[in-house]
This record gives sequence, structure tokens and C-alpha cells, in this order.
Amino acid sequence: MSDPESLLLPEALPVSAVVDDDLFTEVTNNGETYTLFRVVRVTHELIRHPARWTHLANVARVREPALGVAHLRIENREILESQVALAPGSD
Repeated sequence: MSDPESLLLPEALPVSAVVDDDLFTEVTNNGETYTLFRVVRVTHELIRHPARWTHLANVARVREPALGVAHLRIENREILESQVALAPGSD
């Protein structure tokens, strides 16, 4: 199997070119916490990632504003799974 790759996407690429809806919900704490995020910019496409992530994106939490980076699994222009790391001092 080939090594994973990360491709930097153009800065001007609109989010709408990658997903139909820029809002997604991250579920944490064994399904007890639902947090709404908005994709601000999709920065990288991930190829052959061992955890099956397909993209990296800059995100903003919708309520109680905070910024972060998300690993996303996108299929058919839909965000199916996410893992968000908030920037230090955002929480």
C-alpha cells in the first residue's frame, strides 16, 4: 500500500466546491454532546489516510464562537464524520 498523501488545496477554493452544506455536527462524549461547526475553508485533501479522513478544514464553532481544525470524511459532497481540535484558548 502506498504512503498517505496530503494535497494543499487552493486558498480561493470555495467550500461549496467540496460540500453541499458547510454546517456539520460533531458528536462527542459517547453521544452526549452535539456541537455545531461551520467549515470556513477546506485546506487539504487527504489520500490513503489510515483513519479514512479525506480532508482537513479550518472550522468555526457556531455557538460560543471558537476556531479549530477538523479532520473530515467527505463522501458525495456530504460530511459523514469529523474530529475537531479547537485552537488553544478557544474553549
